[in-house]
Amino acid sequence: MYSTKISDRVYLLDTYAIGQPSTVSAFLIKGPKPTLVDCGYSSSYENVLSGLAEVGVMPTDIRYLVPTHVHLDHAGAAGRLLREMPNAEVIAHERGVPHLIDPTRLIESSTKVFGKAIMDLYGVPEPIPAERITAVGEEASLDLGGGLTATLMYAPGHAPHQISMMLDESKALLTADAVGIVYPGMKALIPTTPPPSFDPKQLVATVGSLRQTTPSELLVPHFGIRKDVDWVFDQTTQLVERWVDTVRGLWKKGMSLDEASEIMEKEILEEAGVQELPIYASISIRTSVMGIIHYLEKTHE
Repeated sequence: MYSTKISDRVYLLDTYAIGQPSTVSAFLIKGPKPTLVDCGYSSSYENVLSGLAEVGVMPTDIRYLVPTHVHLDHAGAAGRLLREMPNAEVIAHERGVPHLIDPTRLIESSTKVFGKAIMDLYGVPEPIPAERITAVGEEASLDLGGGLTATLMYAPGHAPHQISMMLDESKALLTADAVGIVYPGMKALIPTTPPPSFDPKQLVATVGSLRQTTPSELLVPHFGIRKDVDWVFDQTTQLVERWVDTVRGLWKKGMSLDEASEIMEKEILEEAGVQELPIYASISIRTSVMGIIHYLEKTHE
C-alpha cells in the first residue's frame, strides 16, 4: 500500500525509498488542481505513480508538482515523473530552479556526499525544461481549486532553496526538511543538517517563523503526520543546537566523520530506546554530521 488518507483531500504517498517503507514521503492534494508536493528519489518514481493510482489520480491529472527543495529525496523523481505528467507545472524556489534545469552540479555534489554506490540506489535526476517551471521567492499563494489555497513560505537553513507549504483552510503545514526526522514509532528526532549549505542560525530562525503560523499539524517528509507540533519544533531547535556543539567538540579533538557519526548514532539509539536503527536513519545521521562538519570548516567556528 502506497497511500494513506490524511483528510478528504490530502494523502501521504510512501515512496519506499531504496525499498524502505516509512522513510521518504510525498503528499498529494486532490481536487480540481491535483498537486503533488515532493516526489522522492528518481529510483522511486514508479512507487509515486502507484500511490497516485491507489487514490484514483492519473498522472495526466496533476496540475502542480512542488519539490520543496532540490535534494534528491524530494526532487529526484521530478524530471522522470513529468514525462507522465504533461499538464503539470513545477513550482520551486528561485534558488533551486537552475539545479532543476541542469542537475549536473547537484549530481556531482550528491555523489561526493553519498558515494557512487548509494547514488546508484537513489538514481540520477533528469533535467526539467525551463518553460515548465515557475519560480517563487519569499512567499507566494497557490490556488489549488475548490476553495482551497496554499501559502508557500521560504524556509532556509536546511537548504537555501527550500520552501514549506501551509494549507490555508486546515492550517496543515507541509514542513519540508525544516524540522528533523521523526520516524514512526521512534521516540527520538534526528536533525536534518546536510552539506553543503546547512546553516544552523537560519534553520532555527525558520523553525521560529513556522511556529508563528500556528499550524494544526505537521506533514513531515521523514516521516508522516505529527499532531505534537510544539514537540517537533522544540526538539528540532534544541537538537540542532546541541548537535552543532557536540560535533564541534568531536571535530576539534580530531575525530573522523565515521567516529563522530558513530557517537551521534549511539546517542540516538539511547534516546530512542532501541538496539538498532533502520539503514536510512544511519545514513541520515552520517549525512547530518557531515553537514555540521562542513559548516564548521566553512565558518571556522
